[in-house]
Amino acid sequence: MAALAASRRLLHLRPELELCLRSRVLTLYSCRANGPGRSGHAPPRRRLVSFRQGPCGEGNTFAGKNNAMPSPDEQLNLGKDDSALEPTEKKNFSDEFLQLSLEEEEGHDMVCETTVQDVRKSAVELLAARAFTVSELRKKLCGKKYPADTVDSVIADFKSRGLLNDGYYAESFSRSRWQSSTWGPRRIKQALRQKGVPDAEADQATRKVFQDDQDDENQTARGISEASMDHLFVQASKQWQRGKSLPLENRRARIVRWLQYRGFSWGVTNTIVRKLEAQHPP
Repeated sequence: MAALAASRRLLHLRPELELCLRSRVLTLYSCRANGPGRSGHAPPRRRLVSFRQGPCGEGNTFAGKNNAMPSPDEQLNLGKDDSALEPTEKKNFSDEFLQLSLEEEEGHDMVCETTVQDVRKSAVELLAARAFTVSELRKKLCGKKYPADTVDSVIADFKSRGLLNDGYYAESFSRSRWQSSTWGPRRIKQALRQKGVPDAEADQATRKVFQDDQDDENQTARGISEASMDHLFVQASKQWQRGKSLPLENRRARIVRWLQYRGFSWGVTNTIVRKLEAQHPP
């Protein structure tokens, strides 16, 4: 079985040897079919060529004999396992199979190294365009049909070098959405969760953006600092003035929807509405 497996592996790596092995099998079959006690014309003997001595079709000798045809007993012995071979022949088989195995392993290593370089190049190109979370970058690279283990290896390398950091991404994203779109903590956390940022890092990022270092009871209750409340009131005042032609109830409902949609708690919403009604009476 070991010799059969080795022959199949050799044929897979070197297809040009198929003709030699086929000739060997045909010779064995003809010797057994025309043994003692059988009648009929014996088919012409096929000349065997050793595929270990050189390529097929070049007139090489068999097992070191000078163009001599093997006897029937020698031909029958070809069908046996490696224990029937001479020590030198077994050594030649072992050396050749070992060399082919080493070449196959070297080729596999070269392919793996090339794949790692391709994944690293694609990751750098993606990060050069915009920032990504770890989860987003993994999805992008896996979408390019790269092996998952190679993608994870490259991502781990980037994280160790500081090129990927979900904490920094969450803080930058929170600050940008707060200043440009007036998003509140709830909506920012929801968006970060969809991007694959862990909840702990999302909570820490929103605290850095909406809260300060002061230990204020109102800040603790509302979840945002006084400075953040002032900024929010300025933005809400713009929305309040746009609906000044509407009845008071409609204006109030409109500003409540605006604040709730952006992810502010009911405590923050109620405080802003009361302040707007006090400073901008109908």
